[in-house]
Amino acid sequence: MNWLREHKTFTVILSVFLVLIIVVTISYRNIGNSTVLGRSADRVVSLVQWPFSAAANGIKSGLRGILQFRSVLAENEELKDRIAELNREIIQIRLSQAELDELRTLSNVLGYEDVTPHYTYVTADVIAMDGSNWFNLFTINAGSEAGIEKDSVVINGDGLIGRVLESGTGWAKVISIIDEQNSVSFKVFRDLKLLGILSGDGKGSLKGYMIDPEAAVIEGDILITSGMGMYPEGIPIGKVTKVEWNNDTLLKTLSIEPSAYFKNLQKVTVLVKK
Repeated sequence: MNWLREHKTFTVILSVFLVLIIVVTISYRNIGNSTVLGRSADRVVSLVQWPFSAAANGIKSGLRGILQFRSVLAENEELKDRIAELNREIIQIRLSQAELDELRTLSNVLGYEDVTPHYTYVTADVIAMDGSNWFNLFTINAGSEAGIEKDSVVINGDGLIGRVLESGTGWAKVISIIDEQNSVSFKVFRDLKLLGILSGDGKGSLKGYMIDPEAAVIEGDILITSGMGMYPEGIPIGKVTKVEWNNDTLLKTLSIEPSAYFKNLQKVTVLVKK
């Protein structure tokens, strides 16, 4: 007895443990019976089990949340890839539509449809330029494999761009009409009897002169290719912005704004003879 008095805490814990064993034993023997002791034992066991069960459920929920989060991330990545793919398809469709519109424009403007039966069209991207602010000389990503050769004519939806200087497999170098080395004969669209010659002025525009000093050309006149030389007839070249008389040459000289915008060429079309 003295030992029990000296170890009161241990005695209490031991007593509670023994009572729990008895209660659990009785409850086990009366499984399914609604006895007072059975119900009490169930409550005790439930209280003991609850923290462990809650912790297990928390772990399960956490794992489930992590797995669901990873699944959502994977789905988002798939959606991003699909959206990027659709955007690429949309861009390609728009480019194709732009090429068709470009050809329709060229075939309907200024009698240009007369050229169509004699040529096929090769559309190409501009992939390099000579480093200046203007596209005097540039390279495209189509060449001899597509039938492009020296002096093939280059155009876009706005009009005449220039001609091919040289070509190889997968590339061709183009000299544009704004280059000083490139000369083009033209007609005045308002009066097709009026002829002249033009070339680049070295500043991104065109300069030219009329073959007939008496030619009644005026500011605002539209110039088109004459059909003489390598360029087919009827391709828009530019608009006259200034007319002057040159006393030295006794010729009427012109300042001309090109139809095409030579600071931002991205796609061009090459005329390949059939």
